[in-house]
Amino acid sequence: MASLSPIVLSPTVFLALMGKLRGHDRTQPTPDFAWKTATVDVVVPAKNEETLVALCLASILEQDFPVRRITVVDDGSTDRTAELVGDWQELSGGRIELVRREKSIGKTPSIREVAQATDADAIVVVDADTVLSDRNYISRLVEELFKNAGVASACGEVMPLGRKKCRAMVKADPRIGKVTARFGIDFYKRRGLVRSLRDGLTYIYRSALYIFLQRFLYDGHLKLFGSRLNPIGCAVAYKTGRLRECFAYAEPRMGDNMSASEDIFIGHFFTWKGWRNVQVNGIRCESLEPSVERLPRQLYLWSSSFFQTQYFFPEMPLSLFKQVKRLFRLGRKDPGAERRRIQEQYRAPWGERYTQRFGRPLGVVDLMSLLEKVCYPLVLVYLLVVEPDAALLTVAAEATLATAGVFLCARSGERFQAAAMMAAATPIRLMSLGVDLVTLSKYLADMATGNRNWRK
Repeated sequence: MASLSPIVLSPTVFLALMGKLRGHDRTQPTPDFAWKTATVDVVVPAKNEETLVALCLASILEQDFPVRRITVVDDGSTDRTAELVGDWQELSGGRIELVRREKSIGKTPSIREVAQATDADAIVVVDADTVLSDRNYISRLVEELFKNAGVASACGEVMPLGRKKCRAMVKADPRIGKVTARFGIDFYKRRGLVRSLRDGLTYIYRSALYIFLQRFLYDGHLKLFGSRLNPIGCAVAYKTGRLRECFAYAEPRMGDNMSASEDIFIGHFFTWKGWRNVQVNGIRCESLEPSVERLPRQLYLWSSSFFQTQYFFPEMPLSLFKQVKRLFRLGRKDPGAERRRIQEQYRAPWGERYTQRFGRPLGVVDLMSLLEKVCYPLVLVYLLVVEPDAALLTVAAEATLATAGVFLCARSGERFQAAAMMAAATPIRLMSLGVDLVTLSKYLADMATGNRNWRK
């Protein structure tokens, strides 16, 4: 979903603005579980991550929440990931468990196997190229996860991981320096001009985009609907029972082919069931982003997964039409409303039967996003052919509004820098429009040929 291109000229932005103006549902939560007593396990899927897995594990071990177990699943790595994790097993006092596979089978099975085997109340999934920047990252996620019965997942904010952060962690934690030195990993090594430029462009593009998406778009949708369409998959906490239900639903139908990005499928499943995906503002993780030359491939995976989830959960984009139909039933009361023991924010009936009949309010975001991904690139291509001046004016307006939006959303002291990054990233964002067109073509081909081998 982070490949959204018409970032300000879109209905989803207006929905987010409505949410920002409306604010959160102020109903007081009624938690039925003491979150501080929750048992929490962490799973770290890893494949060829010897460079950053030490930083990832160090950030997890430094968390202020008592994580019971950290399971690293080495998914057929051909580098020294497993050996490096072995060093951390000794340093962690036995809290890290290593699972090794000879052959790679993907991230989704790694999460599924841990979810099915554990008796933990919550599972936190952290990618091996991600570090938890705040020591209270897990505790804040767990707190929000159990604040309301309807919450199924919780994530924080994500920003690109840069070498400056890596160096700071090495300097602050002697264990990292000791392990990385033994394996010859040097974050101070000078890079060539081409690579520095490439990594710099990646950092600029993703930083500006994440600021707008998380602090305006997703936060606005959260305030309006009580949920995001899906959590950020690089560092997310799930209620174990909810996650098991997702895998139990998927296994007989599609196995582990839960779209090209498992977090988008899982998030849509939760929404389809009437549960919520919440974003916790003010806490941050930092993740290694694909460099510029690899970015089209990653955007393709995210965009593909979005189209694929519309196929799996068609009731979601059809929700608007179901809600219009429901307007004719306004005089009828919900027979179960007064019998509910749990009164919480954005309370709605749970279960797919309700979704199949009435849809979900958040499904409007699915429909609008689908229209944007299809219509905006086609309209822009049409204008380039027929009215080039109008196309340039549209791009200029989009770039100006996007820059202004990031300026307003960024934290104090970062606004001018963030706005400049968004303006500089305009060419890359336009490139993502072409990726959306390619993705749509591939999706239509899959629908025509019956290919459903959609797996990360």
